[in-house]
Amino acid sequence: MPNEIFVSFDETVLRLASCLSVHAQLRPNLSKLTSEDYVQHLNGLHICGIIRKFESETTVLALAGYRTFLSTFDTIRFEIDDIVVDEKERNHGLGTRLLNDLMKKAKECGATKILVHCDPTNTDAHRFFFRLGLTIYVFEFSLRKNELLTSNDQIRIVDVTELSEKDNEHLLIQAHGIFRQLRPHLPDDEKTYVNQIRDICRTGPARIIVAMNDEILGLAVYRVARNMKYAEHIYCDDLVTNENSRSSGVGRCLINYMKNEGKKLGIDQLTLDSGCQRGRAHKFYHREGFIINQYGFMM
Repeated sequence: MPNEIFVSFDETVLRLASCLSVHAQLRPNLSKLTSEDYVQHLNGLHICGIIRKFESETTVLALAGYRTFLSTFDTIRFEIDDIVVDEKERNHGLGTRLLNDLMKKAKECGATKILVHCDPTNTDAHRFFFRLGLTIYVFEFSLRKNELLTSNDQIRIVDVTELSEKDNEHLLIQAHGIFRQLRPHLPDDEKTYVNQIRDICRTGPARIIVAMNDEILGLAVYRVARNMKYAEHIYCDDLVTNENSRSSGVGRCLINYMKNEGKKLGIDQLTLDSGCQRGRAHKFYHREGFIINQYGFMM
């Protein structure tokens, strides 16, 4: 009898022809790769899924690509970038089983929710997620160009991550109230808050930048991330302007800084997630040239 099990994929499984074949059903560009190139392409990414073992043969039936990291949004983020069931094996409950197994894995990591990214055109997947109780919680905005837009030259950007421990703590505490305008669940206690932000920066690794003149006007947290859709890209966890300083070019200055850092690293893709209810922010991102490239379904 065939034995179907959920496993984390090692290089042996990744090199199976069925693994590349199934993944290419979601990401057609992968079909151009050899199995060896595919394994190299996945370097550093977490891939798991359901395999069928029968006698000496192993076949991949379904797979998912995910990442975990500390964030101010939900402390431990469990984010699924790819999830696909072999088209020959669909409608047999494998998708539901895979998602349930991913939820167990998320709990083992200490995550309280999962976020699944999905292309806006993949309506079959949308129906599947809705049926399982997931809802569209965020839009993923994407910008693929490094050109700097004209910005307010009275605003300077400071990388808080680069500062001494004393100066780092001073600016983080100054930014506390502004940060809570975006993330009101951040700790009230300043020491707890500072330690949380430092943990995010250290383990990401991520960077926190602030926009200033005589005072802090806004901030952003960003990191270099990698997934199958964009390969290496700049991912912005948080972007917030003090409510008293909006429409003064603060957001553009922060975005220009991240674009410039991407240029230095040879990266031309900048992405961020924004809650579906944040219409004012969406207008700003569209003005800056971003487009909605994915939906984020949450459970």
